[in-house]
Amino acid sequence: MYRHHPSTFILYSCWFALCSTILATEFSCQTSSISKVLLSNGPPISFNSPYAQTLSVNFLFQSPFQLASAIQVSAINIFPRQNSISLTMRAALYDAASMLIAQTPTITTPTAEFSNTQSKPWSLPLERSVNLAVGINYHVAYWFANSSNNGTGVVALYATSPANATWLKPTADFISVNGSFPALLSAPYTFGSGRAAPFIELIGKPCLNEISAATINLDNTILSILQTIRIKYGGIPALGASIIQMPTSDSFEGVQPIKDTVCPFIPVSTVVSGVRRADAKIPEPVTVNDKWHLGSNTKAMTATLVQMLIQKGRLSLNTTVGDIFPYLPYSSMTTTPSSSSSSESCICDNLQHTNGYFSKSLYSCNLRIHTSWKYITIAHLLTHTSGLESLDALFSEQYFIDSVALDTNGSNELCTNYPIPSRRYHLSVMLPVMIPNSPPSIDVPVNSVYSNNNFILLGLILEELLSLPWETIIQQQLFDPLGMSTAGFLSPITNVSLDAYAIQPLGHYKDHNNIIRSVDSDLPKSWAPTGLVHASLGDWSKFIACQLQEGRDLAALGFPPTNTNFLNITNSLYIFSPSVWQSIHDRYTFPSANSSISSHSLSELINENDQIGFSLMHTGSNTVWYAYVVAYPRLSQPMAILVTANIGIDDVVWEAKAAIINLYLAWQEQGQPASTITSTAPLSVTLNNYFVFIFTCLTFFH
Repeated sequence: MYRHHPSTFILYSCWFALCSTILATEFSCQTSSISKVLLSNGPPISFNSPYAQTLSVNFLFQSPFQLASAIQVSAINIFPRQNSISLTMRAALYDAASMLIAQTPTITTPTAEFSNTQSKPWSLPLERSVNLAVGINYHVAYWFANSSNNGTGVVALYATSPANATWLKPTADFISVNGSFPALLSAPYTFGSGRAAPFIELIGKPCLNEISAATINLDNTILSILQTIRIKYGGIPALGASIIQMPTSDSFEGVQPIKDTVCPFIPVSTVVSGVRRADAKIPEPVTVNDKWHLGSNTKAMTATLVQMLIQKGRLSLNTTVGDIFPYLPYSSMTTTPSSSSSSESCICDNLQHTNGYFSKSLYSCNLRIHTSWKYITIAHLLTHTSGLESLDALFSEQYFIDSVALDTNGSNELCTNYPIPSRRYHLSVMLPVMIPNSPPSIDVPVNSVYSNNNFILLGLILEELLSLPWETIIQQQLFDPLGMSTAGFLSPITNVSLDAYAIQPLGHYKDHNNIIRSVDSDLPKSWAPTGLVHASLGDWSKFIACQLQEGRDLAALGFPPTNTNFLNITNSLYIFSPSVWQSIHDRYTFPSANSSISSHSLSELINENDQIGFSLMHTGSNTVWYAYVVAYPRLSQPMAILVTANIGIDDVVWEAKAAIINLYLAWQEQGQPASTITSTAPLSVTLNNYFVFIFTCLTFFH
């Protein structure tokens, strides 16, 4: 065939070179002629084997394994039991990067019922035999449909003990993709590990020749993951990912650590893939130093600033909103700020003599705090247990139009030099309104419901105490000391025509025709404390590294502290002491509550325990960008994963995260082998080499 169609062969070779990974299974395996059971994930099924658990249908079930020797697999055996109707099933093999290796055809079995004495397997042959190497994790994935048990949506199977499967909910229904397994088995939403998995056997032949263990090239495999996801979701403009470790005696030695910051870290890998602007006439590739909009990941930075003031004694968790603005009286009536400018007292000369940063603003004139705010404290705001979500309805489309107009008309407030009038306007809209479900005392929370209003208000509280705009505060107290030189606010770039060179990425959305469009607009500037920071992956890592370190002294490992000019410099050289870091990472319990009701810690990061261990995670999106971080500060080797996208599709980032975590764990099991390309060498060079390669391929066909 290739003799008659040489271009077909070369085009295929170009594509394969672009997408293949170090985990590819193409190696020579010399085998015997007899197939047998090569691997089983449980004890042999006997007459006394109990029926296993029931599994929901139309989910994917992922079960990991590792081999002691190289093998060639031709089929997968499964031991199900059903009652009254036929059962449709399929299975597949995936590698440590969650990439599809091979799958079986869909098989539908006739009505049958197996008993304890009839534990016969159903054999699912792979579409082709595949070779599996030693040294990396693989996964068997299963899918079932048309279950028995009277239509309860479950299928009965013999299962492993102990159970070791993860349940995955695909982003698209299995049937909608023609029954084929996804190219990447890292569905964004999982249902935990340790669940029942089908008892399976791998059928095939052992390799008789000596085959070296596979070594994971972390950077190149992550690049393949990002490329696969971008294609899967219809041409996502760009994705980025970073893995960092806290320095320990066992941390990765293949790259140079970042020492010139407050919290040192090991930049294990930083990889980017895609373009800055999808609809540009000549799209520019992203680089590892490009800036990404972090959205609500900004909240953790605002929470850190608040904690600095708490450690300095300027604030406490029990400080109320009324304590911050003592010049604003309480009122049991809901009022509006519209009457403020009509008062004779609302004259700039009079306001200049008031004591308070906000009090000098026209927005403070005749403003009242509704009495329902009386017991709202800093702790309520940090943990989203204030009830302020009820005010979200106040901020309609017209509010956003008015706020953007305030920010873009080129003038500051009439009586002050305050540069962000929309933020004070936001405060004047919130404070006079009754909160239907507000805290009954400073020691009692209400139900935890996420609301941006909590952190817009915390930003204003910081401003009131320090008499500076929030942007100036975070620049001086976080960005500068941490060395976050790329950090800034709003879209990383604005006002770029389609035929101009974009020096930074832009956000994107899909229009009603499903066409990806770029956009440089953002939320009003009033939202900055809750979600308008941008930064490069490297600079965002400098902040996340402090969450990983939790104040531990790393001087013995050759990382002396370099902290200067923090608000609490007398308290700790690592921003906070270990005890403070741990307390703000643990779930907070109010004095009059029996337990914590919010997963949001005082650091704003969401406190969870997942299949790896204690974790801190957060996401952020302004609808045209998406960013995700998960940190594991209490592992023996603390690590974090950061993922970014210049389009506001959450599944894209969650799926990348899931695949990268699987890959990282497999890489760590191998002893963290160094890549041929390290994260200190910008991988934009690697990506550009791919573009050059594609161009060479295309030139051949010209």
